[in-house]
Amino acid sequence: MKTSQPNPNPSGVLGTMAKLIRLSEKEGVDWSHWQQPTNNPPARRNLAEYLKKGCPKVNNNGEVVTNQLPEGHELARLVLGDDYITPEEVATAYGTSYTDEQLEHFADTLPDTQTILWLRANGYMLIAGPSTELNLLQVRELDNKLFYSKTEGWYADKEQKFAREDKVACGEWLAIRKEAVPNSFSKTWTEQQDLITDVEHIPNAPEVSYAVTACFKVRGIYLLRGKYVRTSSVDVDGYHVYIGYFVEDGLYVDRYWDDNRSDNVGVASALKNSFGKVFL
Repeated sequence: MKTSQPNPNPSGVLGTMAKLIRLSEKEGVDWSHWQQPTNNPPARRNLAEYLKKGCPKVNNNGEVVTNQLPEGHELARLVLGDDYITPEEVATAYGTSYTDEQLEHFADTLPDTQTILWLRANGYMLIAGPSTELNLLQVRELDNKLFYSKTEGWYADKEQKFAREDKVACGEWLAIRKEAVPNSFSKTWTEQQDLITDVEHIPNAPEVSYAVTACFKVRGIYLLRGKYVRTSSVDVDGYHVYIGYFVEDGLYVDRYWDDNRSDNVGVASALKNSFGKVFL
């Protein structure tokens, strides 16, 4: 049984219509197109029927396309499943919120089909970044119970500038590998860098920490369980910071000599934020 929606107030109506017109402009709909249903009763009835049908896709001949493949959010959810985490899910998990502009940006920058398939094939997750820019200490503050060091810790020292200067961007998609790059264990930092493809980069400590802990917060899934990954962040002594061994005690943040090899220290990777452009 359908439930009726409460009547919106005038300001809500005006705000929604203004947003619709603004978003439509991005799709090539100018003011003259809106004038047609306003001034022409048949056009108005046609628009009403189209809206009631859920705005189906129409081909160049004006014919409704049937049996079309899902697009956008539906496609990402179908292909990536639990490895796709939306801004709405992040906001619910942390009790935060995104602006309308940020939500529009997420929708506009969702990776294309080829990129989404690449993410699935290469063991990546696609997660909405936070609503505000965060450094490592601020990522921990989102829910410090998810970190082994709940407060303070070696990386909270003022001399460890990476913990304050390296950031995870706000309002952007973060496509990051869920585990270490294949065959990256028992290698030095230099050897691990050689495994990163042209479309990837090595993410920093707050980016990896955010992705791993937010995945648990939303999905209840532990990533990097029993293993570590080096990041691009560098401590005061010049050693790369690694993240991992995420278990019930919390996520570990530590550092390791770049020239040393360990069978449980691999390297992290993330997709460059040009997304579909990297595959052209």
